[in-house]
Amino acid sequence: MTFEFEAEWTRAKGEAIMRLASAGPSPAPTAQPSPGASPSAAEPDLGLVDGPVRSKASAIRTANAEARGKSTLDDAGAVGRGHAGWVAGAAGNDCVGTWQRRLRELADLVDDAADALTSGTNAITDEDQAIADRLRAAGGVLEDA
Repeated sequence: MTFEFEAEWTRAKGEAIMRLASAGPSPAPTAQPSPGASPSAAEPDLGLVDGPVRSKASAIRTANAEARGKSTLDDAGAVGRGHAGWVAGAAGNDCVGTWQRRLRELADLVDDAADALTSGTNAITDEDQAIADRLRAAGGVLEDA
């Protein structure tokens, strides 16, 4: 089995060499980083555009932090003490407290969504980079053939 493959591979390489020779001169090859080269030396552009997603996640966090700082409501009882006969202060405080808890819960959900967005973006980018690295390594094997 190995012998048959070797013979077929040799024949295919010979045919490729003949096709290249008959095609005329080819342009000079562009320099490409070798698979064993340092990844930071010349990272290929994978065409990944994650800036807008990261920018949105950052903007969500910023807006949410600002909203948390502004979501304090005054003491309804204090307002009532300034007006004779005002008895709704305690009920107002309960209402305000309930709304504040709900707003904080919603703010936590927004933070979780921004974290999930960033985490998902990182996972997709990392996976694409890993695929590119495997393709580069496989290309290096083919170049050596």
